[in-house]
Amino acid sequence: MRHLGSAPFSASRSLRVARCFALLAGLYTALASVASAEVIWIGRPTVRDYMAYNAQKAVESYVELSQNMAQFESKAEQARKVYFSAAPSQRAAAGDAFGQVLFEKDLLIAWPQVIGGADEGRLISDLMALANNGRPPDGGVPPSARKAFAGWVASLRIRVGGAAGLLSDPAKAAAVLQNSASLQEYETYRRLRDQAEIDDWESQRSGAGSRLLATYSIRPATYFGENVMMKGFDYRIAQLKNEILQCEYAGRKAEGSIFHFWKGEPPENIAMLVAMNRSGFRGLEDHGVESCPAESKWAEAIYSTRRKVDITLQMEKEAQIQARYPPADPAQVRAVEARNAAARQKLEERNSIDEAKRAKVQSAVAAARQARDRSATSAARAEYQECVREVRQHP
Repeated sequence: MRHLGSAPFSASRSLRVARCFALLAGLYTALASVASAEVIWIGRPTVRDYMAYNAQKAVESYVELSQNMAQFESKAEQARKVYFSAAPSQRAAAGDAFGQVLFEKDLLIAWPQVIGGADEGRLISDLMALANNGRPPDGGVPPSARKAFAGWVASLRIRVGGAAGLLSDPAKAAAVLQNSASLQEYETYRRLRDQAEIDDWESQRSGAGSRLLATYSIRPATYFGENVMMKGFDYRIAQLKNEILQCEYAGRKAEGSIFHFWKGEPPENIAMLVAMNRSGFRGLEDHGVESCPAESKWAEAIYSTRRKVDITLQMEKEAQIQARYPPADPAQVRAVEARNAAARQKLEERNSIDEAKRAKVQSAVAAARQARDRSATSAARAEYQECVREVRQHP
């Protein structure tokens, strides 16, 4: 395994650790500063109290944060170029400088998670990403190193008190970072981080695709997010039997390192699903593979192909309607259809009987009318004949 720079925490680096925390203190002043003249805390405030008080200040200081993030991005990219283009005689010094910048980036990403709960940490992380055009600092944690990074952060949280919801002490955190257990956990992550940097640079230099590192099969409901109030799109996704492949390739950024494809073939109703949630399918679409491609360039080629299914205007309209309601169970649909068919048959039989009755009544009425008309005609004829006889008898 190759590394950037020398050992992560030699004795000479103690001052560098303190300097990193000074950098963090400067960067997060806008995000986590409480002026004692403005508020009086009784007892030690929790992180939730602390962040609620400072949320507005954090938003107001967005411009300052964005300037700091832009400077750090430029610094990291410059250190990266210097290291990988350095002559062999200068590689060690360049590696120390680059390794220090990467350590600062690790702290920038880890610190919001160390100081408090998920909500508070997410607030700071979101503001950092917002200040950096929606991206984490310097591309964030390499996908291949995320598990090790999470282990290191969890360890820090426990040791500095952040896991208990209390405000973390930077000085205590600096000491914890140099704890032997923390050093070991960080070294595990650092090896993977440095390897991702090297893999990414060599891939760019050679123009070849990055190698496949891992393949995962995940449920569609996990990919799109579980929803206990399932209806419309969420209900249909939860019923799918198809799986999604997550293909993870070597590299320092998630973009270009992680791809998602349907395993085998996409669902039969993929067109309607896409019409119901276009944004959710961005990056997945209807692309299916039997297994993850061996190199990222092949995965990128599949990812870049046009969607096979076409979404028509009529389909868009139907999708808007279906998105509001869960589809019925097939067995229920068949039962309802059978009941409707039986009801229709009974209605037709009843209509036929009623029609026969109406015809019979109409026939009887017509016969009665005819009989009445004949009787009236006969009576009128008899009366006429009687009148004729009387006239003849009395001229």
